[in-house]
Amino acid sequence: MKNTNYITHSTFGDIVYSLCVMRMIGPGDLYVRLNYHDEFAQKVLGWPNAGPASGRLTQKDFEIVAPLLEAQDFIGKVAVWTGEEDSYPQLLDHWKMHLLRGWQGNQTECYALTMGWDIHNPEIKKKLLHDAWLTPVDPIRIPGKTVVVNRTTRHLHGAEAGEGWIEQGFIEKGIGDCGVFVGTAEEHAAWEENFKTKIHYHKTEDLLEVARLIQGCEMFIGNQSSALSIAVGLGKTYWCEVRADYERTRTPHGGYGDTWFPRANGFYF
Repeated sequence: MKNTNYITHSTFGDIVYSLCVMRMIGPGDLYVRLNYHDEFAQKVLGWPNAGPASGRLTQKDFEIVAPLLEAQDFIGKVAVWTGEEDSYPQLLDHWKMHLLRGWQGNQTECYALTMGWDIHNPEIKKKLLHDAWLTPVDPIRIPGKTVVVNRTTRHLHGAEAGEGWIEQGFIEKGIGDCGVFVGTAEEHAAWEENFKTKIHYHKTEDLLEVARLIQGCEMFIGNQSSALSIAVGLGKTYWCEVRADYERTRTPHGGYGDTWFPRANGFYF
C-alpha cells in the first residue's frame, strides 16, 4: 500500500492547525520544505515576497517544530523535504481560502475546504471546531504557575496597547504572580513594559516544550501565535486577545478567521 506523505512549508501556527485535518485524513509521514515561503508567495499569491515570513522555513525552524510533530501519534517519520511526493498537495492552498478569497473559515476550516469537505457537516464541524487534535504530551508543571501567557507583536493589528488585558482584569488579578510567559525574550520584555508588571519567563527550546508547559497549566492567555494554536489543539481553556481589525475576517457562516473557535472553554477579548 502506498505510503501517505504530507508536506508543509507553513509557519508554526499554520502547521499546528493543519495537523487537525491531517489527523482526520489518516496516518502518514510529514516532510517540512525549507526556504520556500518567498517562492510560494510569488507563484501562488502574487506577492513580491512572504513579508514577515520571508526566508522561512529555516533549518532552525525545523529543529523548533520537529519535536512537536514527532510527538503526534498519527505522524510517522518527520524530516526535511528532499523531493518526496505530496499525497495531498491541495493542503498547501489553504491560504487561498483567506488571503485571496476573503476569510472562508478559520484556520482548520480553510484547510478542510481545500479537501472539498462540507465544513457544515455536523461530524466534520465537531472535529474542526470543537475537538482537540494534538496528541497529549507529558506536562511540565511549575509550582504556583497555573497560567501560560504569550503575546506576540506580529498579529496585534491595532491592538498594541492591550486594553483588553486591563478590561478583563488579568493584570489586576495577579497574572504576573500565577503566570509563566513563553515566547521570545523580546516578547517577554515588551509584555512587562506594556503592562508594567513582572511575570516569570520560561525560555523554551522547541514547540514540544511549549506544548508540555501548556499541557501542565490550567489556562492559556495570549493572542494569535503558535502557542495559542497549541493551546487550542490540546483542548485547553484559553483566552485569546483578538486583533483590533477582527471584523474584516468575518466568514460567510458567521464566524471569524484566524483563531476563532466556538468552544465552551474558548474566550475572546
